[in-house]
Amino acid sequence: MKPVQHLIAIGLLALLAGVRPLAAQGFLHASGREIVDGAGNPVLLRGMGLGGWMLQEGYMMGTASVANTQHQLIERLTALIGSANTNAFYEAWRANHVTKRDIDSLAAWGFNSVRLPMHYNLFTLPIQAEPVFGQQTWLNTGFVLVDSLLSWCEQNQIYLILDLHAAPGGQGMDAAISDYDSDLPSLWESAANQAKTVALWARIADRYKNEPWIGGYDLINEVNWNLPGNTALRNLYGQITQAIRQVDQNHLIIIEGNWFANDFTGLTPPWDNNMAYSFHRYWAYNTQETIQGYLNMRQTYNVPLWMGEAGENSNVWFRDCIRLLESNNIGWAWWPMKKTDNISSPYSITRNQGYQDIIRYWSGQGPQPDAGLAHLAMMQLATDANIANCRFHPDVLDAMFRQVAADTAKPFRTQAIPGTVLSAYYDFGPNGVAYYDSDDANYQVSTGSFRPWNSGYSYRNDGVDLERTQDAQNSSGHCVGWTSDNEWLQYEVQIATPGAYQVQVRAGAPAPGGECHLELDGADVSPRIQIGATGGYQSWQNFGQSGVILDSGRHKLRIFINESGFNLSSVSFAFSGPSSSVPAAFLSARTLEYQLIEVNLNKPMQSVTAAQDFKVFVNNAEIALSSVATDSLNPRLLRIRTAVQLRAGQQIRVSYTGASALAQDGTALQGFAQQPVANTLLALQAIPGKIEAEAYIFQQGIQLEFTTDAGAGQNIGYCDPGDYWDYNVEVAQAGNYQAIFRVASTATSGTFAIQLLDKATGTYQTLNNVLVPNTGGWQTWTNVARSVQLPAGVQRLRLLVTGPLFNLNWIEFTFLTRIRDLDEDQTLQLYPNPSGGLLQLELPGVQGQSVGLEVLDAAGRQVWGHEARMSAAAEPLDLRHLPGGWYLLRVRMPDGGIRVRSFVLRM
Repeated sequence: MKPVQHLIAIGLLALLAGVRPLAAQGFLHASGREIVDGAGNPVLLRGMGLGGWMLQEGYMMGTASVANTQHQLIERLTALIGSANTNAFYEAWRANHVTKRDIDSLAAWGFNSVRLPMHYNLFTLPIQAEPVFGQQTWLNTGFVLVDSLLSWCEQNQIYLILDLHAAPGGQGMDAAISDYDSDLPSLWESAANQAKTVALWARIADRYKNEPWIGGYDLINEVNWNLPGNTALRNLYGQITQAIRQVDQNHLIIIEGNWFANDFTGLTPPWDNNMAYSFHRYWAYNTQETIQGYLNMRQTYNVPLWMGEAGENSNVWFRDCIRLLESNNIGWAWWPMKKTDNISSPYSITRNQGYQDIIRYWSGQGPQPDAGLAHLAMMQLATDANIANCRFHPDVLDAMFRQVAADTAKPFRTQAIPGTVLSAYYDFGPNGVAYYDSDDANYQVSTGSFRPWNSGYSYRNDGVDLERTQDAQNSSGHCVGWTSDNEWLQYEVQIATPGAYQVQVRAGAPAPGGECHLELDGADVSPRIQIGATGGYQSWQNFGQSGVILDSGRHKLRIFINESGFNLSSVSFAFSGPSSSVPAAFLSARTLEYQLIEVNLNKPMQSVTAAQDFKVFVNNAEIALSSVATDSLNPRLLRIRTAVQLRAGQQIRVSYTGASALAQDGTALQGFAQQPVANTLLALQAIPGKIEAEAYIFQQGIQLEFTTDAGAGQNIGYCDPGDYWDYNVEVAQAGNYQAIFRVASTATSGTFAIQLLDKATGTYQTLNNVLVPNTGGWQTWTNVARSVQLPAGVQRLRLLVTGPLFNLNWIEFTFLTRIRDLDEDQTLQLYPNPSGGLLQLELPGVQGQSVGLEVLDAAGRQVWGHEARMSAAAEPLDLRHLPGGWYLLRVRMPDGGIRVRSFVLRM
């Protein structure tokens, strides 16, 4: 017999020599860089992995420390309850874990595919159990399970992708994934195991070759073995492909890389014209840069990509990952649909007490259970694996579908007031929308360290830290713990009766010092409520606040943690009387802009008629005010506009000493003196001047890293299209400025727009665009200059990424020209402005006469000249040869006069 490596090489060469016809009508197949259906319509796969059904991994069963692999679990169960009872458990497990109702649910939620992780031992015997070594004995169990699953998928018109998760012998050192037994030869150490793998795929392909709802064959899951150059992996893939194509010309073949599906060394170019590459994704930043290598592979080899496995993270990570994938036209399959006692899958299987006792016994922490009771516990676990008995996690699905499309909140459960708002029932939605928590995902692959997103790993999969509680007044059974300063939770509430309420915050704290307050629809409705010591985080007491004014109807209530150090169980509301029974009073104040202060009152106000009754003090000195008015959207808020600029770091206070301000219920606003204003202003960046890239006030999507550029510090990186960051700047004088950008890149695809906030419309207008050159390295720096027109005063600048992969270290603005010194002639019409270089000039009163035209750059140099005879229509100007920037058009009139008009050319 020839060595198996030689046979594989011969098979691969034969395969590469032939070209297969196009996929048959009706089957998913590769078409260039896309996966399409039989009619050629692109299909973006949205799938769920059915992990745990045919193959049990220790962490999914809660047995990783005592039985990490399935064969170890079987050995321990057999020793405890006997072989017959162990077999009975597995039959019940497979009958319950995946049913038609599971597939019906997936289709109803919006999935269009499922990925089935298969254990080879349900289809064929291990090589050491074969009656005749080297021959294949086929088992019906696996095929019957696949047949049933395929029929459910077909009824729901969703695709079934077959994944060989545990190959004969095991394909990886991470034993749990493939049920690898280090005492036996692995897939890579046994020609017989490789031959069985090839034969198994040939058997599967022959059985399902005419089934259009089979979406594809995922040949081997997550190889993690030292295979130099991946040569052995490539050869085995080639032999499997050849065996499949001998019987099945229809189905898509899916190839995973080595090292958990991510190393494609030696696996390109593709060797079949109906093939896709599949990578897996866990615990990494969701940035374009982290998948760029796969995108390059797709582009280079004109082959589709599929992200075959991701999960085991927070809802925020789920949403961000799916957004990243779908924005790059990559389909995906999540992992898994259910496992025992978890929060990150759509369903959780309860570990009954008897099963917990078994694990404690195996761990050396408890006595050996009675065999009969242990058998009953295992059968209960199998029954609890049925979808009808699992705990449902709607927040996971909300993150994977609704939140991918929109950053909005929706009620988890509308809670009634009067009544009790349970802390664990905060709204569905992403961090910063439905709640705010300082830790919301695990990025250990990118950062090197694990950070829990839900420290209590209980109930919900968001950044909010929840744990179980025995508080008798909390029917949810869960409370919020591990609170941090400035975190908050939002709740949809239905308030039946408007008026004053007595509020009771139910908290547990080992020490005093905690504080919280309530907000309704973005405005404070309570002062800070002090939380005292209760004896511990699970010792509960109520902390009251009277006279909280609430409006009737449906509202968004927020519980804001001012000072942490306590657990939160609930907040109860009891009606105490009409709003007129409580005086109108000051609650809080904060800066909104550099000339705007927001004062929050406890009840809605009428229009303010005596603005002079309000005073603002900055560093103990009174300043002039421009106006005082109620907010048009929320009359609980007063907006005080100052006549002078406010600054970061200033001590600001506000007073009211009159009697003219009335609430809508007729009560007068109580006077208040020298109340503190929370100064949230950030330091302004001066223009002209140098701005460090990391001095932004807000960013979306970018990251910071330490730079080796002169001056050290940090630079911005990981820039993907759609990312942006903002700066608050103070422009000394209106005019044209040269902006120098310190950039680095290894590509020429990096581009960004320089934008200015239009305060009248609230939109950002592009001033110019920057193309980042290839500098030769991520820390090899060069300068790129552009000109921009800036108005004077406090402004908001934004840099918007339009093309990926560049770094930015700093920006420096230099003043070039005062716009007001140009004495521009408004009768001279030059449009469009800005433009790409094609402009129209209209000059009334000189039709049929000649004029001289010249264009000056920002430094005053003439860069273009032309003599034109003006017609009645507009005169076209073609300036596309000029680089982007600010320019001045000078027109020499027939009478010798000069008229000027500035304009901007986009890059």
